Amino acid sequence: MKLSVLHYVVIFIVVFSTIVFIVLFGRLPAFKGTIVGKAHILLWRTIPAKIVAIDKKITGGRFHSASSKWANYLVNDKNWAVAIFYGVILTISLALFFKDAWPRIHGPIHRLFIPLIALQPYFYFYLVAFTNPGVVTRKNVDKCLELFPYDDIIFYSDGSECRTCHFKKPARSKHCSVCKGCILKNDHHCAWVNNCIGYYNYRFFLMFLLSNLLVLTYGSYLTFTVLYNEYLDQYYPDGTASAPKYYWASYRNWILLIHSRSWTSVVTSICMIASLTSPLVIAFIAQHILYIHQGMTTNESEKWSEVQWVANNGMLDIYENREEDAEEGYNGSGSGSETDAGTVHPRLQALKNARPQMENRGRKVCIYAYDDGTFNRLPPPGMIKTRTVSGLEEVVNIYDRGGLFKNVREIWFPKIV
Repeated sequence: MKLSVLHYVVIFIVVFSTIVFIVLFGRLPAFKGTIVGKAHILLWRTIPAKIVAIDKKITGGRFHSASSKWANYLVNDKNWAVAIFYGVILTISLALFFKDAWPRIHGPIHRLFIPLIALQPYFYFYLVAFTNPGVVTRKNVDKCLELFPYDDIIFYSDGSECRTCHFKKPARSKHCSVCKGCILKNDHHCAWVNNCIGYYNYRFFLMFLLSNLLVLTYGSYLTFTVLYNEYLDQYYPDGTASAPKYYWASYRNWILLIHSRSWTSVVTSICMIASLTSPLVIAFIAQHILYIHQGMTTNESEKWSEVQWVANNGMLDIYENREEDAEEGYNGSGSGSETDAGTVHPRLQALKNARPQMENRGRKVCIYAYDDGTFNRLPPPGMIKTRTVSGLEEVVNIYDRGGLFKNVREIWFPKIV
């Protein structure tokens, strides 16, 4: 059987979607130890390491050096390569749909909604790509600092200066090396739209995903309906009353139908592209619905994964500014300055005699105490260890406003700074 150009496009889309899914989702804790997680390690670590080793033997590392420059340009510099790729695939698919499937679709409702739905991805692409995601500058940093409080778990109020921008980073913000700036409520940098997804354009990003899913699912339904009607016209023109029980499931008839006319081959390819790409978009949407329900961003989910790991391993300590425990806490007996081995860590030695600070009254700070005696940060002066967290359920995410709908409302109506 001779494959058409669109069949090769379908194969490419399937392979590309599978690789994208593995690369983006294979690192999640839910896929650890599964075939997806193992495939992620294979694609992201094992194969690149083997290629580098082979390149060193053959070319002395010249190929790796040259490819790294291109990879650095695609990954670490703003460019429209991936966005253009997306736009070309979408536009070609829609053009072929209107050429071969549109004339065979009847009914005023479909004729009305198809053009409107087809334009949605372009509209929301423009909003996501060209809306300021929430760039923090020296002019607006003070107002940005007022948007979200520091939770002292994944965002700390002290020691939070951006090393690149050289001003205090607001809670929930993150410096983007591609956009060259700190972004409010930074979710992630999206190469598909060549922009960061942040505080002001996250709502448009969600609509961008939903509009793509609508185009893919509705397109799958319409193209399959066109092919099914043609199937009936070719094999059962007098109706299906006397047809065999599974008349619609004949593999041979479908293969003959696909290659019977040029337009059936095109419509079949479009149907396959839409159907096989839909699961990837569904996975993206499901992931973001979960994050919204939990009151976190993609960036924050990685931080919370680390918090969960240290909490489950008994390494998450709570420090408080408790006046009544100050003397005991800082004279060397029972203080949070001691490791499990019973020795005071050198980085905390200077804090032993610090007195409780009034501005820290009522404040609780979570600090990771690793097995090797190191800490992810120093406790604020005068604060002492009061307890060790045994599980993530003991830690409160203050950025969760109370469930999915309340979090969606905050996303949809961001405050202007």
